[in-house]
Amino acid sequence: RNRLRQVEILKEMHTILGEMRVATLKEMSSNLLRKEWDSEEVKDYVKRVLMLYFDAQKEREDNGSDVANALDEEEEDTFDIIYVLNLFSDLVALLPDERLRGEVLLEVESVINRNQETGGNSSDKTSQPSALPELNEDELEEKFVKGSGAGGQKVNKTSNRVILVHTPTGLRVECQDTRSLQQNRKIARKRLRLKFDAFINGDTSRAGQKATKAVTKKAKNKARSKRR
Repeated sequence: RNRLRQVEILKEMHTILGEMRVATLKEMSSNLLRKEWDSEEVKDYVKRVLMLYFDAQKEREDNGSDVANALDEEEEDTFDIIYVLNLFSDLVALLPDERLRGEVLLEVESVINRNQETGGNSSDKTSQPSALPELNEDELEEKFVKGSGAGGQKVNKTSNRVILVHTPTGLRVECQDTRSLQQNRKIARKRLRLKFDAFINGDTSRAGQKATKAVTKKAKNKARSKRR
């Protein structure tokens, strides 16, 4: 299941960063996993991921050969930095090193919070995904059960698997991405907010906007192919 999720995330990362930058990201992650790391190296790792994102954004801007093409590219390929960081955090949650996972997720969360406080990046705000709705903790039913699958006895004997239900709608998510109960609680809430967003906002939700953008991009690519 984790392998399939990793493939899905990397496929989307390819769309955002491009093949060469995803290869760089993989190499950076492998190098960090192989070495004795500290908090400064984790901060540098996250910073370099951000640089890959900004480099990809700049390349999109530079590739517009005329005004019409530039507008098309902006409509198709502008990605909010918060969305990209959340996607990256989903990828980090699949890292095999539990301690490294926790450290990187905390750093990514810190960067997300700073960007939200300052209004995010400088790209057109109309093209950014809509803000996710907040959850009322009084409307949540949360259970902690023993983990299962790979990870050894610590996972299988510890109640670190989170089951979160939004009682008014019945929406339900589970999370056992890390050995840390607190990290799993945070990830579960983010997933439930995405589900709740889709439930109440439909086509205007973050998932709906993403689906619409994908359909529009496919149609434009098809039209361009016919013109050639």
